[in-house]
Amino acid sequence: MYKVGIVLFDDFTDVDFFLMYDLLGRTTDSWTVSILGTKSEHHSHLGIKVKTDGHVSETAEQDVVLITSGKRGIPAAMNDVNFMSALTLDPNKQLLGSICAGSFILHELGILKGKPLTTNPDAKSVLESMGGNVQDLPLVIDGNVATAGGCLSLMYLVGWLAERLFDSNKRRSIQNQLIPAGQLALFEELISTTIQSAELENLHHDRSRLTPKVR
Repeated sequence: MYKVGIVLFDDFTDVDFFLMYDLLGRTTDSWTVSILGTKSEHHSHLGIKVKTDGHVSETAEQDVVLITSGKRGIPAAMNDVNFMSALTLDPNKQLLGSICAGSFILHELGILKGKPLTTNPDAKSVLESMGGNVQDLPLVIDGNVATAGGCLSLMYLVGWLAERLFDSNKRRSIQNQLIPAGQLALFEELISTTIQSAELENLHHDRSRLTPKVR
């Protein structure tokens, strides 16, 4: 059983967390999901309270760490020394992911500094001003780190996770229940090609880093 930790904080974006938690919670025989924060409960942007299962420092013990988003929540979290210092992430040993502005945290921690990433389109200019190499793509993969831009891109992020840990059959078993009636083939094509394209671009970047450029 893999251990998946979802990082939460106050003023998180409701749909980002709840859709992520719902998608992951549809599987109980492959991974356990823990909500990690700095308090016993955190409130969403719309005021819904969510109880945490452990402290954010427990990210070090997870096989997968996913960071949620929040227009107000992310800036506050980044300014919280206790929160940022407690995050222990290792892209060489863990799968790491973020939705929308969650990529700000991965960038601030140095994990994606200078590397390709994506975020909510409305936050692109801010992240670029911080030095972020922001791509206009729904899913960007760099090694074991994936960032997704736009709330509905969670389908790609969770799909990437399922395929990395298992295979495309696992992804479909999680996602197919959410697909609108009569559009299964359409969404399957969209989701599978988006993940494959991101993985191919990731492979291209890896080769570029290892192969010296001839001038």
